[in-house]
Amino acid sequence: MGFPTGKETDNWPLIKAPWFKDIVNQKREVRVIVIHTMEAPEKGTTAENVAKYFQNLPSNNKASAHLCIDNNSIVQCVLDNDVAYAAPGANHNGIQLELAGYSNQNRDDWFDEYSKALLENAANAAAQYCLKYNLPRKHLSNAELKAGKEGIIGHVQATEVFKLSDHTDPGENFPWDYFIDRVEDYYQKRK
Repeated sequence: MGFPTGKETDNWPLIKAPWFKDIVNQKREVRVIVIHTMEAPEKGTTAENVAKYFQNLPSNNKASAHLCIDNNSIVQCVLDNDVAYAAPGANHNGIQLELAGYSNQNRDDWFDEYSKALLENAANAAAQYCLKYNLPRKHLSNAELKAGKEGIIGHVQATEVFKLSDHTDPGENFPWDYFIDRVEDYYQKRK
């Protein structure tokens, strides 16, 4: 598992969530980037609205993500070296990316104007984390996730492998092929 290579991610606006595990005096090992859907409308303010939602959650509903992403913005909620509470089993070694939209979207829905802009923002962010943590730009299978491989997964895979939640996002129609190609393109441009 890789430690940060010295490259840093962009500085995104911060709306800090209160629920995370603070890692002090050590670098956190990251082996997966976890893709989520917010289950929230595709609007230009969704990243900010969901980040504010995380910021105001009560202690009986501890949830957070590293980034909230929509078609025109990326908002950071948990700092990279801290553990977000988003995908049990893949929290301690995962970077959590929340994407505006719904897990029940069909493939065509993922290619409308809004979602293509969202996917570009998410791919750019994922590429930066792949550089920072020296991660392959690969969508892992469940067997690879279980075996401890590094790469990119959906929350549904954390659910299926670790059996600690019931989430199925980003949905069966998420365009993994397109997304991984876009991550690779951004990775090569930033390398």
